[in-house]
Amino acid sequence: MIRKALSIAFVAPALAVGALVISAGPAFAHEVSFTANLSGSNEVPALDAGMTGKATVTVNDEARQVCTTITSNVVGATAMHIHRGAAGTNGPIVVPLDPKTINGANACVSATADVAKAIQANPAGFYVNIHTAPAPGGAVRGQLTAATPSGANGGSGGQAGTTPGTSVLFVALVVAGAGLVGASGWRLVRR
Repeated sequence: MIRKALSIAFVAPALAVGALVISAGPAFAHEVSFTANLSGSNEVPALDAGMTGKATVTVNDEARQVCTTITSNVVGATAMHIHRGAAGTNGPIVVPLDPKTINGANACVSATADVAKAIQANPAGFYVNIHTAPAPGGAVRGQLTAATPSGANGGSGGQAGTTPGTSVLFVALVVAGAGLVGASGWRLVRR
């Protein structure tokens, strides 16, 4: 009888954890948000034309999609991209963006899973820039940084800075721990 009770006490939490993990598909979403403050002084070489902007970038490695909302006072944009490159260095284009979407609604483009995962893993190694005819190398630029979660410092939302599934893992550990505590309590009651 005690052996059966102990088996149930250990199996039930394990089944609950499994059900929680399986049913929590959206918690494992692979979507992470970033921001970039765009400025001519961030360009390489630096420009000081008073042009600025802000980019919000959401990367989903599972959907292989990059969505952006970009505002800027740049006039006459000819191109816009996400490049691979640390601050102070220029790098290759990894995600082409439509310059017509500046100061418009959210726009999404396809990206390879490898590029999406690389941006998520090291956002500081990527930057957004806007090109113009007078500044073909880039008029404004901003390195990607983790977005501040909504409600913290007036942030823009997003879940950067958290590993996908972290909260589910925490809940799973709590459930498993509760099962172990319940099993111990059951043993005390049976004595």
